[in-house]
Amino acid sequence: MTTNQRHREQAVLFVDDEPAVLLGLNRSLHNATFRRHFAGSAFQALELIDSGDIDIVVADEQMPGMSGSDFLAIVRNRQPRIIRIILTGHASLERVIAAINTGQIHRFLTKPIETQQLVEILEEYLTALRLQATKTALNSRTDTVGRWEWDILEDTCSWNESFARIMHTRMDDGNARLPSLFSSVHIEDRAELLSIIHNCRDSGQTREAEHRIVTPDGEERWVIQFMDVFRDGDRVWKLFGMLRDITDQKEKATLLAERMVMLQATLSKTVEALGRVTEIRDPYTAGHQARVAHLAKEMGRRMGLDPRCLEGLETAAKLHDIGKIYVPAEFLTKPGTLREAEMNLMKYHPEIGHQIIQDIPFSMPVANIVLQHHERLNGSGYPGGLKEEEILPEARILAVADVFEAMSSYRPYRPGLGPEAAMRELRKGKGITFDPTAVDTLEGIMEEHPDFLSNIRAMDNSG
Repeated sequence: MTTNQRHREQAVLFVDDEPAVLLGLNRSLHNATFRRHFAGSAFQALELIDSGDIDIVVADEQMPGMSGSDFLAIVRNRQPRIIRIILTGHASLERVIAAINTGQIHRFLTKPIETQQLVEILEEYLTALRLQATKTALNSRTDTVGRWEWDILEDTCSWNESFARIMHTRMDDGNARLPSLFSSVHIEDRAELLSIIHNCRDSGQTREAEHRIVTPDGEERWVIQFMDVFRDGDRVWKLFGMLRDITDQKEKATLLAERMVMLQATLSKTVEALGRVTEIRDPYTAGHQARVAHLAKEMGRRMGLDPRCLEGLETAAKLHDIGKIYVPAEFLTKPGTLREAEMNLMKYHPEIGHQIIQDIPFSMPVANIVLQHHERLNGSGYPGGLKEEEILPEARILAVADVFEAMSSYRPYRPGLGPEAAMRELRKGKGITFDPTAVDTLEGIMEEHPDFLSNIRAMDNSG
C-alpha cells in the first residue's frame, strides 16, 4: 500500500444481485466511517476492483452467472491484499468451507446480520489493514537501518541483517561481546564510540555518535548511531542501538562545503576587483576603500556585530566608492575646490554604487549600506537625508571610518590632516552627525593602536 493509499478513506464493496439487499445495506451503514460501494453483479464489481481503491469485498454466494466464491477467487488473483467476505443466507456449507480452506475468502457471514456486528467485523479488518500499511511503510523506510542490542547483564550482543551489512559483521558470529561487535570501526574512532556507549549505559540518557568504519576491502565509510538504555530492576538491563550509513550525505556535504568555499573566494576576489576599478581611475585614493574596510571591520567587531554582519560591513566598505566610476576623472584629481555643479555630480556616487551592486546576491544588504554611507544622524547627509535609526547600523559605522581615513590621508585639494585632527572633527559631530558609539569605538582603537592606519598602509605597500 502506497503513502496515498494509507491516508485515503478506506472503502468496502458490497456485491449482491438483489437490489433490495444493497439498498438495505446502504441505509443501515449510513453512519459508517468507511466509504461504501455497491455492485449488482460480479462483473460490475470487477470493474471497481481494478480501480485499486477497495479494501474489503462483501459478496453474496449465490449470484447468477458467477458464484460469490468464484468471484472472490478472481479478486484474490487480481488484488490479493483485499479482504474477501461471503455474506449470504443460501450458501452450501461445504462450498464455503472449501473456499476458506483454499484462501479464496477470509470469513463467512450469514444473513440476516445485525448492523453493529457487521460494522465491528469490517472495522476490525480495516484496522488490521491500516496497521499492516504502517508496518510496511516503516519497513520500507528503515530497511537500511541497522539495529543492535547489548544485554548488559549477560554481556552479549545481538543484531539484525542490516547491521551486519553496514558494519560488515557476520550473522553467524552468535552472541558476540561489545568490542568485537564494533571491530570494523576505524581504530581512531573506536575508543570514543565505546566511551559514548558506556556513557549511555551509565547515565541512562540517549546518545548519538558519528564514526568511521573500515570495510574488508579498506574503504572508509561514515556511520551515525543512536543509542538508548532500558532498565527493569535487576531482571532486564539492555542497551539498544540503531545506525545507518551516512557516507553519501557526508560526501555531498563535503562537496557542497568545497563549492561554497570556492564561491565565497570567487565573490571575494570579485569584490576586490570592483574596488580596484575606482582606485585605478583615482590614484590619490588608492587603498582608501581597503583601509576603510580594515578599520570598519575592527570597529564592528568591538561593537559586537555578529560574523554575518561583520562580513557585510567589510564588503560594503571595500565597495563604498564604486559609484565614483561615474564621476569624471578630472573631478576626482582636481587640486582645487569643486564647483557646486561638480560637487552635486560627485554626490551621486552612493546611488550609482547601489545600482552597480544591488543585484549581487550578498547575504547582507551591502548595496543599501553603500547607498547610506554618506547619510548623517541629523538628516544633513545624502542622498536620502535619512536620520538616526533610518540609517543602517553598518552604514553608520562605515560613515565614521570613511571620514576618518579620508581626513587623515592626502588629497589633491589638501594635505593629510592626520589622525588627531580627523578624530577632533569626529568628536565635534558625535551624536549630531555621527553615531556616538562608532566614534567612541574608533577613539578607543586609536588610543590603543595610534599607528593603526599607518600599519594598514604599510601592509598595502608591501603587497
